[in-house]
Amino acid sequence: EPVRLDPETANPYLILSRDCKTVWVGAGKQNLPDTPKRFTGSLCVLGTQGFTSGRHYWEVEVGKEGWWSLGVALESVPRKKRLNLPRSEKLWGLLMEEDGQYRTVCMSSEVLALREILQRIRVCLDYEMGRVTFYNAKDLTQILQLEATFTEKVFPYFLIYLEETHIQVC
Repeated sequence: EPVRLDPETANPYLILSRDCKTVWVGAGKQNLPDTPKRFTGSLCVLGTQGFTSGRHYWEVEVGKEGWWSLGVALESVPRKKRLNLPRSEKLWGLLMEEDGQYRTVCMSSEVLALREILQRIRVCLDYEMGRVTFYNAKDLTQILQLEATFTEKVFPYFLIYLEETHIQVC
């Protein structure tokens, strides 16, 4: 089943395309109900489908411009306070910073030495093995593998920092 973005989790400043496959920062705050599911502390949105078992993958186009993060989030990730990336105990992901530097998002963040700008990324989740692996979708070279112990449902997450950034789930 293809990954779609969940409008019920999207920060009110984020705009989702009608097919719920693309997200970007809008011109202002939308008048949306502040439910427990909705992110208000960070410009974040989750995928609609959560996982408690199995292997899953999805591909994401990020374009050349941007300051973004994507990967896998625990269902209990804080929605109302700012997520202070790159260190996190609830997220396992990849972060592209404003200066074009890539970092890991996890408890012990590291800078990644990548030779090229990523435009399409494959995210692979193996729930039982506690593994999140990122590939350059262009040639399926591995970028990063993160280890975790999942004890609850996990969701794809997508986080944007800049208005020029568009993220599209393929």
